[in-house]
Amino acid sequence: MARAGLTRSAVKRARDTLVAQGQHPSIDAIRIALGNTGSKTTIHRYLKELEEEEGTSLTRAASLSDTIQDLVARLAARLHEEAQALVDQQAAASATQRQQAQTEMAKLTTELATLQTQLAAAAAALSSEQAAHAETRLARHQGDLDVERLTQQVRDQTARLAEQERFRESLEEKLAHSRDALEHFRTAAREQREQEARRHEQQVQQLQAELRQANQTAIVKQNEITQLNKDNARLVAEAGATTRQLREAQTQTERQQTTLTQALADGARGEAERAALRTTLGTQTEELARVRETLAALTAERTQLAAQLKAQQLLLGDYRQRLGLEAAPAANRQISHGKDAAA
Repeated sequence: MARAGLTRSAVKRARDTLVAQGQHPSIDAIRIALGNTGSKTTIHRYLKELEEEEGTSLTRAASLSDTIQDLVARLAARLHEEAQALVDQQAAASATQRQQAQTEMAKLTTELATLQTQLAAAAAALSSEQAAHAETRLARHQGDLDVERLTQQVRDQTARLAEQERFRESLEEKLAHSRDALEHFRTAAREQREQEARRHEQQVQQLQAELRQANQTAIVKQNEITQLNKDNARLVAEAGATTRQLREAQTQTERQQTTLTQALADGARGEAERAALRTTLGTQTEELARVRETLAALTAERTQLAAQLKAQQLLLGDYRQRLGLEAAPAANRQISHGKDAAA
């Protein structure tokens, strides 16, 4: 049974088209010309009917007039033209589809090349990211080493500040002892000078009394002078003994504080003792000034160390911020102790 749409006229047009093209109008060729539609049985039946009709028409052709034959020829030519136009239209449609297919293929090829390029770029980006990750990991490791080094420096600076603080306290204690020793020496020297002044006054009064007595008689005066010479010798001996006692006291004081007694060794007698004492006091003042300068230098060094500690803390915080590290509690405790020591 023929498919819907397959007619004898369609089979006839297909056959005439093949004949006009110089091809044999076989059943398969006609079916292909019809677009692979219709069964071969139906096409064969239509072809047989057409052949029978054409055979009858040929018998009758002799009786037809020339006008009818001419009309039939024109109709056949027209049918051939229409069939050829249909074939050309189908060929153009096929060419258009083929062109569209080629365009689509070129587009797909371009997209494939683009995807390959993007894939290569993604692979390069992945490789670059891996390299950057490796560098970041290395930088983080280096940052950890720097943090550890800075933490150790903070500990060292804290220990050094504590040592400087102990040294400063020791200097202050020595300074206090020096002041006490200086005050004690001043008191002892003042008492010694007062005692010598009183003794000298008593000796002067005694000499004056003896001189008044020596004026009474020349012989007694000569004897008195001799006695006075002896007394003077005794006084010199006593002064020497006093000087030795003073030197012993100075030696004992030098054992307690050498820097306080070195310039006071020659202050033993009269105005020379007072001048020597002033010299010693000046020397002690200079020593105290040097001690104060030392304390000032230590204070400045302590301030500088505190500034360095603060800078290192800032640098440590900067490293942690760049590396995305959390603050280590132990390091914070060390820094807190460092700040307390600096305060």
